Amino acid sequence: MCKQKVIKLKLFIPAGGASATPPLGPVLGQFGVNTVQFCNDFNNATSGLNLFFDEGDDDLSTFILVVDVHIHEDRTFKFFINKPPVSFLLRMLTGVKVGAPQTVAGTISLSEFIYLTQFKFSSRSLPSSAKMLKGTARSIGIKIVI
Repeated sequence: MCKQKVIKLKLFIPAGGASATPPLGPVLGQFGVNTVQFCNDFNNATSGLNLFFDEGDDDLSTFILVVDVHIHEDRTFKFFINKPPVSFLLRMLTGVKVGAPQTVAGTISLSEFIYLTQFKFSSRSLPSSAKMLKGTARSIGIKIVI
């Protein structure tokens, strides 16, 4: 039995916001995927996630998800939804739109920091994952308050 060739893509798509227009449509279309079907399936799977966010803030109202798409030779696909990027979670939690490492753009409490570390890196040890999260927070300009 011959193993099917699988193409793997990593995409950043807003929850409930997939559409067949660029940039998503051409990326999937070049591999022969039915983009309308993908968008319908993805939007149905993630439609409720934006309910947790304030719709008044345009930058942070969309919940960005990391999506792994596996495309098979027969043009069928499977997608796996991962947790959002750390920088997005930190910006969402602090309300920072654009940060800079030279200035303090926002603050986060130690308890929120630990909760976020456990949420994002549940399979890793707390000290190593806290170092990664701390570096990301520093690069955005977010200070951890004890």
